[in-house]
Amino acid sequence: MRANKVLLAISTSLLPFSAGPVGAQSGATPIVEMETTSGSVGIGGQSGQGQLYLPNLGSNCVYPFTVKGFGAGLQVGISKAAATGLVANLGRISDVAGNYTATSGEMTLIAGAGATTMKNDRNNVTIDLKSRTTGLNIGFGGSGMTIAMAEPPLNAPRAYVMEFGFNKTWVSKESRAILDQVAAAWKCRFVNIWLFGHTDTIGKEDENLELAAQRAAAAREYLLGLGIAPNRLFINAKGEGSQLAPTEQGVRLRINRAVGVVIQEMPPPQ
Repeated sequence: MRANKVLLAISTSLLPFSAGPVGAQSGATPIVEMETTSGSVGIGGQSGQGQLYLPNLGSNCVYPFTVKGFGAGLQVGISKAAATGLVANLGRISDVAGNYTATSGEMTLIAGAGATTMKNDRNNVTIDLKSRTTGLNIGFGGSGMTIAMAEPPLNAPRAYVMEFGFNKTWVSKESRAILDQVAAAWKCRFVNIWLFGHTDTIGKEDENLELAAQRAAAAREYLLGLGIAPNRLFINAKGEGSQLAPTEQGVRLRINRAVGVVIQEMPPPQ
């Protein structure tokens, strides 16, 4: 635990906070899909369910939500209406929640043609919705639609330390367990993940710098295998500088043969 705190104190002061939002870097775009079933909510289809997909963060990043006002005007005998849309300006999971109104035109999706852009009244999040229900025009309530979704609570460290054997670069079973924790907590969050490679002071400085880079790269490859978007994973080789436990030159100490993982909040979308 002490090493984690030291790592967080050292590394956060060195983080280049210019890394941009992951959506802009990866080309992947958040998507919402939602549907309303008149049989379960009564005539008018005023309530429904939806899911927020975040391929810009990684694989299998999905959050459910509820929506009201979507599907207004559904007639008796029509069992289901559905729509999908690209989400823009999303910087936090909870930013998708709120009341949406049409930015222009009427609040109706014409099946098979055009699209309706809905904007969140409390921020700059927009959704370009298109109907997924053939032959059915989908309306919205008089005040648009309301999405309700709370960001799941998180209680996880923002710094982790995985140690390496002397002159070793492969990720051990113990280190894989630590990286599994990182992915479980942070894979589907709007954060960047920095991997700081460290060595002890045995050997030449340039060789230690290369060794540190190889250790960080090995950790990155493992996290990529867990489905984290590659543009969220950054490497910074420190070598024998910024030691977690400062020593004199020529001291062999395991805690300094490490990769530190530091979680960095993404800057808000511009």
